[in-house]
Amino acid sequence: MKQLQIRKGEKYGRIENSEEPNGYLEETAFINSAKQTEQFSIEENAKQLKKAQKIYFQNGITTVQDGLTKKGEFELLKYAAKNQMLDLDVISYIEMMNNKQILQENPEYVKQYQNRLKIGGYKIVLDGSPQGKTAWLSKPYEGEKQYRGYPTHTNQEVERFVAEALKEDVQLLAHCNGDQASEQLIEAFEKEEKQFSNDIRPVMIHSQTVTHKQLEHMKKIKIIPSFFIAHIYYWGDIHIKNLGKRAYHISPAKYARNHGLIYTFHQDTPVIMPNMLETIWCAVNRITKQGVVLGEDEKLDVYDSLKAVTIYSAYQYFEENEKGSIKEGKLADLIILDKNPLKIEKSKINQIKVLQTIKEGKVVFTIQEK
Repeated sequence: MKQLQIRKGEKYGRIENSEEPNGYLEETAFINSAKQTEQFSIEENAKQLKKAQKIYFQNGITTVQDGLTKKGEFELLKYAAKNQMLDLDVISYIEMMNNKQILQENPEYVKQYQNRLKIGGYKIVLDGSPQGKTAWLSKPYEGEKQYRGYPTHTNQEVERFVAEALKEDVQLLAHCNGDQASEQLIEAFEKEEKQFSNDIRPVMIHSQTVTHKQLEHMKKIKIIPSFFIAHIYYWGDIHIKNLGKRAYHISPAKYARNHGLIYTFHQDTPVIMPNMLETIWCAVNRITKQGVVLGEDEKLDVYDSLKAVTIYSAYQYFEENEKGSIKEGKLADLIILDKNPLKIEKSKINQIKVLQTIKEGKVVFTIQEK
């Protein structure tokens, strides 16, 4: 068997008690392997994109985000839009460091839909993940004397990204898992806030170990925390191992709610499926796979969890006047559920089924009962 060459930052899963790969790839390993996979034509990829949209409709989702759009991805999305292949609304955030020209070369898509595709702004990535121990923390990981992850960019680079987004009056999304990465973003905006008054609604993606004090600062400078709150179930037990007591304050959505912040939830698909009802279940119950309640005082109620994936999400996309709630004049983007999440037992919210999804008054999904 050919020897597998492991590069820095890569992690491969192994079959128990052997060196045989089991197919699991983490972070850099996945990214590098994906680059070597067979490349399909744009027409073939567009057909797959058509199929992928059905998965979102099955989960009751009618507006999606492409969270780190590079040249190839935007060419695919634009091809799909021009050929009337987008059935749901797609908001693209351009990878800012190396692909900034995409936004500049496609002004007709910036902040406005063309055949269901629009460019929402830029995306930057400031660190890695807490489960991979690559998130940039202010204090060392459990069991480490000094190691606390690392940043992706220097402070000067982040400050430049923020200043450019503000100057161009476009939204900026920043991947921040560690509290030190969160601090880097907050400080960059605080440095610029007196010079600009733009309503660009910056978003801190993931916000996993963001502190209560940082959320208070975020409210002042109007940064929206978007929590990957399903982490509590899928990686919560690993977070306890890697973060210790800090894990019990991960994704502090209730604190954000109590202090008047707009906040949203997401799944980072394809990391996990785009199941918003499961995500709401995670926010309400905060239970790990091993049954640990990860922060009793951070449990959010059902109604405020629903707002995170409806009206607050619409606000994040500057679409609160068209989407997010049922009101005369807004788009008829609706779902029909088999049970009322406000009345069902909280522990069973993740068992609720989407019976029908309606996009602008048109039925785009109906469950096929057995």
